[in-house]
Amino acid sequence: MTDDDDILAGEFALGLLDAQDSDAVLARVQSDAVLSLRIAWWRDQLAPLVAEAEVLPPERLWARIEAQLPVNDNSATLVRRWRALAVGATGVAAALMIFVGTRLPVPLAAPAPQAARSTPMVATLSGDHSPAVVMVGYDGSTGRMMIAPNALNAGSGDAELWIIPEDGKPRSMGIIDVKAPAGHSVPMERRTFVHPGATFAITLETRGGSPTGLPTGSIIASGKIISV
Repeated sequence: MTDDDDILAGEFALGLLDAQDSDAVLARVQSDAVLSLRIAWWRDQLAPLVAEAEVLPPERLWARIEAQLPVNDNSATLVRRWRALAVGATGVAAALMIFVGTRLPVPLAAPAPQAARSTPMVATLSGDHSPAVVMVGYDGSTGRMMIAPNALNAGSGDAELWIIPEDGKPRSMGIIDVKAPAGHSVPMERRTFVHPGATFAITLETRGGSPTGLPTGSIIASGKIISV
């Protein structure tokens, strides 16, 4: 993925694109699983920052500002514009915090020894008899997993993700959204199984997932985990 595409994904996740550019991105994600996965990552990262940033001044402050404006027909319009700018500015600030934080290293004097950062991992899941392609990204240092489905159809049931390590025993990673990219926090007891060489697989299960704790439906997509 290029830096331009990464910025595009961030702008789309934050809602900064106009209607035409948003439609173009939506058209791309139908066939670009990498971009879809990156948009999901941006949304996951931005959500808490935007939630914190959207603490706007109280209503009484806007009333005071409007009262002090010169008497004219445009005062209400000006206040509305200022409100919109306030909301937009908080969103842009959140995006910049993420963008800078993920790109610019912060120099530290005499850094203390730290454990090596886990290598990011990805898997591309597909099947011989299904058009579905699912991108899975995993950050071992945080336990965050991003899933971006494309053409995944669970019918009247649910799609359940499994991790299959070297012992060959599937462990459920939970029900996944078949329509949109989403982020998940992998339970601590499952994280040790997610590593290069292990396999992700998706099965078609009854509503609510497998009732036995093991796959009961057919595998509709699978793929090996690799380091990136």
